[in-house]
Amino acid sequence: MSKNNMSEFHAIIVDKSLINQEILKDLKVLSKTVDGDWILYKISVNEDDLESSILNIQSQMNEGAWYFHFYDFEGSRMIVVFKNKIFEVNNDPKTWPEVLKYGTELGIPSEQLDFIPNRFADENY
Repeated sequence: MSKNNMSEFHAIIVDKSLINQEILKDLKVLSKTVDGDWILYKISVNEDDLESSILNIQSQMNEGAWYFHFYDFEGSRMIVVFKNKIFEVNNDPKTWPEVLKYGTELGIPSEQLDFIPNRFADENY
């Protein structure tokens, strides 16, 4: 595994979660997938730019039942971002209770709070 992978984070951003999709032009988009009415963008961010990228994307999120999550190569770090709150956990569901509670309070269906993919090996697009 290269050092590059160690400091790289990926996220899946749903087009409808964003107020302004122009923000995607400033991000490294690895792939774009159409899933029904949604367009999913897989992005990559270097760890050095992670905090500023999270805050930038978060500022462009629609209110309501939306989130995205960044994860590292092995899933040892996972940052779940809602419009008004950020959680840092990992890919072990035992670390997720607060995130799940917050997400369901926003009206996100529990089956959508699965945080998959949460490591590079689980990516399928």
